[in-house]
Amino acid sequence: MSQTRISTKNQNLLWAISAGRCQYEGCNKVLHRDILTKRTYNSAYIAHIVADKPNGPRGDAKRSNLLCNDINNLMLLCDKHHRLIDKEDVEGHPESRLIEMKRKHEERIMRITDIAPDKLTHIILYGANIGINNSPLSYQLASEAILPDHFPAEDRPIELGFKNNSLIDGTEAYWIAEESNLVEQFNLKIKPLLMHGNANHYSVFALAPQPLLIKFGVLLNDINNVRVFQKHREPSTWRWQNIISGIDYILREPDDKTKNPVLVLSLSAKITHDRVRKALGEEISIWEITISDTPNNDFLKTESLLRDFRKVARLAYDKIKCHHGYAELNIFPAMPVSVAIELGRVWMPKVDMPMVIYDANKMKNDFYKTITIN
Repeated sequence: MSQTRISTKNQNLLWAISAGRCQYEGCNKVLHRDILTKRTYNSAYIAHIVADKPNGPRGDAKRSNLLCNDINNLMLLCDKHHRLIDKEDVEGHPESRLIEMKRKHEERIMRITDIAPDKLTHIILYGANIGINNSPLSYQLASEAILPDHFPAEDRPIELGFKNNSLIDGTEAYWIAEESNLVEQFNLKIKPLLMHGNANHYSVFALAPQPLLIKFGVLLNDINNVRVFQKHREPSTWRWQNIISGIDYILREPDDKTKNPVLVLSLSAKITHDRVRKALGEEISIWEITISDTPNNDFLKTESLLRDFRKVARLAYDKIKCHHGYAELNIFPAMPVSVAIELGRVWMPKVDMPMVIYDANKMKNDFYKTITIN
């Protein structure tokens, strides 16, 4: 326990640089409000890193007196961690460890309070049932993924999609209900922000069947400041990776461009053409976007690779339209979540062909028609 009176100036300064929160690593407890009652009161302790007396925790014959009122030697702590570092586990909390805790906490508070308005983003979570699995979206994980480029504009996300939908994909009722709900939720929660200019940037996190993700992308079409994220498997994170991928996209054109147009996206898996013919017959011209590597479900690691896809998708739309006019374009997708959204975003409703989206389902004996976008 401190035996030296700490100046009011340094007490106020410590409260300011700690944001009134416990500086012990991993705690961050608010010390000016009761968690349960929400009533305001002071539950903080100001602790010395080097004790103000030589015989105190981490005390020193010379430095204790010199540092007793030094802001760099003071930490704001909750009762639990104050007792921990000064009584219960003094040996486990040497000076160097406490200095590092204090530094990290105060630097984090500084970064957060330095946020400019153009760094704020609205987090959108869109989830829909995939098979029998509910979408495991997390606002906390999304908030971590957008740092340090952006920071959450609100303390809660914009959530789209059904809560606890009992329907599963593979049924007509599922597609009708999910598509209608997506449009309704978008118009209710996002369009008003656009109309009133209340949001400048959106960060999108989604897990849903690919036809719905494409539809979601179409709805996002007119919003310029959108950043779409991808759930990676290795490492397990939503954060874009800072690596060199070495992967290129390949647009393969059919020899015969006179039949019904099909766009196959063999990105997360290879879609063989016999599966497409099984669903549509022989009178088709198959265009295909694939990658220079073997298609796999975790190839998309970098944001630049997602931007590259937007370019090749736009090129594909233009080339197919040039040869087939405004006939319906049949879409057979096997691609990452973010790519499905971007396929919808680059589609231009006033000039591009209507899209008929297919989905693979074992209960339907492979690919079958789901939703139409026109």
